[in-house]
Amino acid sequence: MLEHKLNIERLIELFELNWPQANDTACSSTVRLIRAGDIMLAIGRSRFEQFSLTTAEFDTLSTLRKMGAPYELSPSSICKSNLLSSGGLTKVLHHLEKRGLIERLPNPEDKRSRLVRLSDEGLTLITQAMENILAYNEKLFSAIYTAEERQQLNDLLKKFHLAIESTVY
Repeated sequence: MLEHKLNIERLIELFELNWPQANDTACSSTVRLIRAGDIMLAIGRSRFEQFSLTTAEFDTLSTLRKMGAPYELSPSSICKSNLLSSGGLTKVLHHLEKRGLIERLPNPEDKRSRLVRLSDEGLTLITQAMENILAYNEKLFSAIYTAEERQQLNDLLKKFHLAIESTVY
């Protein structure tokens, strides 16, 4: 009987053993990228929870923070940036507004919509959360890779994303 959770290298070994047509580097790379993404998302979720944020709330606050002062966007711009549906974003915005982390202001360019802006409390919280996550990720990656390897990994992932994103989205 197979273990409940297979280590990624064992999973790839089983692919190679029992599914020979999947025995190539593309399959192994794909499986490793998917598992790495899952692991990084799980780590991120655990870090967000320390600040009482869901992934969607963190993404929304960090998207606003990335815009620079005055840290505001239209809801449709936030949806595009976070790949959230408008209904999903509405729920997130209501929760963030109730917590005092965002403000909703009239949009001078479109009277039918409102702008979403980080409040002072929201700016403080997302800054603390991001500093926590960045420090954790720095510690994690520097324990695994040399500075040169980290740059190579970054360059390879950038090349991958630039090539594939235009065909997928």
